[in-house]
Amino acid sequence: MGYRYTPEDMILHSDFHNLYCGYPTETQENINRVVGDLIRENPNNRLSPLTGPGYFMMHWLMADLYVSLAIYLVRKKEGEPGESVLVQIDRCLTVSGKKLNEKMKKLMKLPGAFTLFRLIAPRAMTLANGHGFHVVPVDYGRSCFGFDVSDCPYCRLYKKYGVPEIGPVICRFDEIMSVGMDNLEFIRRGTLCCGSNKCDFLYRQR
Repeated sequence: MGYRYTPEDMILHSDFHNLYCGYPTETQENINRVVGDLIRENPNNRLSPLTGPGYFMMHWLMADLYVSLAIYLVRKKEGEPGESVLVQIDRCLTVSGKKLNEKMKKLMKLPGAFTLFRLIAPRAMTLANGHGFHVVPVDYGRSCFGFDVSDCPYCRLYKKYGVPEIGPVICRFDEIMSVGMDNLEFIRRGTLCCGSNKCDFLYRQR
């Protein structure tokens, strides 16, 4: 069964699996080892499967964090320029974000979709509280919904391991995922990785 906190499973369920598979065997082994180290060194970021559906969301978020960090550290150590690795990471996230964007567009056209998202999305994100994130739902009124993130393991761990430059690339995913919807607008003023004091997520009904 998938969705376990093991290097192999985190790599498999990350947005960077195809990128990982394209590397030489030695590079894959090094990435696998670093992902394992990250899991062991950051036990407080783990969410229990007993929390239900939120576990799968958290697993995906942490998989992207650990695998992007491992790929960047390993490839730079192997001599590849950081800028080149960032381009590869960005390309993976763009592909994944566009796929999710297409699904979101279809979902948002269903009757009552906005009301349902407005009720569920901000509260669902709070399942990550105490596991590396601190998320607070924000009441923007009946035509909007959103939440603020004042603590994020992406920002914290990228800084901890000396590679904060990955953060802004990762933050673009939210915009790619949310752009171009007929009846939903995504508004953002800043992110922790880009120097703001919070990541703000505001979705407004068009």
